[in-house]
Amino acid sequence: MTLYAHTAKDAQEHPLPESSGRWQPLIEHLRNGAALAKGFAAPLGLEMEAEFAGLLHDLGKYRPEFQQMLRGERGSSAETQHAVFGAAWAFDRVEQENKLAGTAFAIAGHHAGLHDLGDLQQLVAAPKLRPLETARDLVQLLEGELGPIPAAASPPPWVTDAFATDLYTRLLFSCLVDADRLDTACWPDTPQPDKPLEADRLLAAVQTERQRKSEANPDSPLAALRNRIFDACLAQAAQPQGFFSLTVPTGGGKTLSSMAFALAHAKAHGLRRVIVVIPYLSIIEQNAAEYRRILGHDVVLENHSGVCPPPDQSEEEKSRLELVAENWDSPVIVTTSVQFLESLFAAAPARCRKLHRIPRSVVIFDEVQTLPAHLLAPSFNVFRELQRNYGVSFIFCSATQPAFRRNGSLPKDFFEPHELREIAPDPPALFRQLRRVDYHLPAAGETLDWPALAERLAAEPQVLCVVNLTRHAKDLWEELRRQRPDEPPPIHLSAAMCPEHRLTLIEEIRRQLRDGASCRVVSTQLIEAGVDVDFPVVWRALGPLDSIVQVAGRCNREGRRPAGQMHVFRPADHKLPQGLYQAAADQAAITLASLSQDPHPTERLATDPQLFADYFQNLYQVVNTDYARRGETTIQQDREQLRFRQVAAKARVIADEGRPVIVSRDSHGKPYAAPLIEEIRARVPAPGQPRFTRDDLRRLQRFMVNVRSHNFARLQPMKAIHELLPNLELQVLDDGYYHPDLGLVIENRPLDDFIA
Repeated sequence: MTLYAHTAKDAQEHPLPESSGRWQPLIEHLRNGAALAKGFAAPLGLEMEAEFAGLLHDLGKYRPEFQQMLRGERGSSAETQHAVFGAAWAFDRVEQENKLAGTAFAIAGHHAGLHDLGDLQQLVAAPKLRPLETARDLVQLLEGELGPIPAAASPPPWVTDAFATDLYTRLLFSCLVDADRLDTACWPDTPQPDKPLEADRLLAAVQTERQRKSEANPDSPLAALRNRIFDACLAQAAQPQGFFSLTVPTGGGKTLSSMAFALAHAKAHGLRRVIVVIPYLSIIEQNAAEYRRILGHDVVLENHSGVCPPPDQSEEEKSRLELVAENWDSPVIVTTSVQFLESLFAAAPARCRKLHRIPRSVVIFDEVQTLPAHLLAPSFNVFRELQRNYGVSFIFCSATQPAFRRNGSLPKDFFEPHELREIAPDPPALFRQLRRVDYHLPAAGETLDWPALAERLAAEPQVLCVVNLTRHAKDLWEELRRQRPDEPPPIHLSAAMCPEHRLTLIEEIRRQLRDGASCRVVSTQLIEAGVDVDFPVVWRALGPLDSIVQVAGRCNREGRRPAGQMHVFRPADHKLPQGLYQAAADQAAITLASLSQDPHPTERLATDPQLFADYFQNLYQVVNTDYARRGETTIQQDREQLRFRQVAAKARVIADEGRPVIVSRDSHGKPYAAPLIEEIRARVPAPGQPRFTRDDLRRLQRFMVNVRSHNFARLQPMKAIHELLPNLELQVLDDGYYHPDLGLVIENRPLDDFIA
């Protein structure tokens, strides 16, 4: 009798019988999974461990109970779980041979996620299932089909402490999960290999783009300065792998120059991928579009979707999202800080799946000052491990470079001065040469309410105002519209909009500015860094110092005026996001107050990079650089004890990242994802082909909005969201909840939201 790994369904999601020939034989899945995992692990030097895990991960599917469940002869229960048996056998092997338990962690967690060490030990010793005794019998069945299983691999020589073991286990887990999901999704076909990084060709394309920009502005002093920075990046790229900083004022061309360094560095060291990590969705959307235009659409993968299926605790693999979760198989990845950092510390299979593609890469952190302070110590520890033992180079880019170099008042986890090498030529001189704005700071105790601020903004034909909260942006937008009822409404930008909407609006802003038309914009922080717009006047609510200086980069960006006007104000409703943002804003207020004693306060703010280093140093002394709550362990302490789930729970960039919903149309009928949704729902795939693929997920992410958990829970009983497809954990937003100007609005919607 044939034993199977998986059943199958037709295009309408109806189960296919065993006689269809579409069920995957177990031995094929184990062979394929082992081969794929071994290939994924080769650049990491972990081939033997990955192959071992691949052969054993579904060992429990040899049990009659599991086969009966597949055939519908019994339901799912504790008796039908399968991962524990291969894990028990692997755990016993490594204990006997004094080797690492990475394979046991990977096998046990390939559906339910990585366990904490104590939980794994209890799992493999569960008396009711007798996992080890049963596994010995199952291994005989496996070896009868496959031949002798290779011995457990010796620990890699670089895995010498608990932190190294933590990352080693995660990378091995990643190789196994990706191999398992790819073989399941693609069978009976073979998964496509990764696209190689053609560093020579892509570097030539970047150099061509530099030449095009230079010729478009032959007399621009800014163009000459950007060329100087670009050339310095190329000249420094042959240096040995390690950590680099690129400290360039806003408008200095960091996006193109850092990519030139990364590609030239990858060429010099035979690296296989460039990963660009960006804090804000608006910058990702803009930069990914720019990179696609320069490098090619098939080269660049834009990954910011928050879609993350829950771990399959029942091990029945019900979730199709698990099979199409992102795995970073492109040569150039543009992703968010949330995706990158949380994946480094995650326990869930879908989050960890992409990790094995980070080794042998160049990682560019754009706007690195936004790295969350409570993750700095564990992140730097992982970065060092990736750099030292897995061939990764890091570039930290910013106009407001934080104080990452160690000194007497900063933690030991920070970098030694020689570890972090500067690429830019003479950053203080660059700051002086690129000064383009005059700062106007609020007087002590001075505040502005929204009507007074709106009046000042309305007096300017072209002006940008950045505030701290989405609610503030909506209130100010409505006040501006009230004061100028006969004019087109101001442009609003916030995270309540889907990426496609924001990109369209940013292009409209550029057109209005270029044409000299009236252009008033109210935005949250998402526009303050990396978005290429050029306003004569900018206002910024008092917030973190780096945010203030970054948004000044949207003012007189091209230096067409003697000086742009940058106003900092304190709102009468001075509410701020809690936590680090609040602490950073308080530290900024202290720094700005101290500047009042300086004979040239705004000169220092505009031209002195040391001011930001001092600001960050002071900030890092008053905030935690590792997770710290009274009575709880830190992330680093949990990593030392191999408590993977504890780490994942604490290492969150955003406390409530929410869940994404897909925007079909806005309330006035403008289509967003509607054509794609209709195509997916009407699709009749060829026999054996999936109805929903990773390409679909990648296309849909441009039309997604993340909704906080409490708001998502409100949308469900309101029947404001509906399944994209049956049994697929993706929801489509009802058209009536997406405002054409404000994006997703659940309550207090403007009246015209209901008027077509």
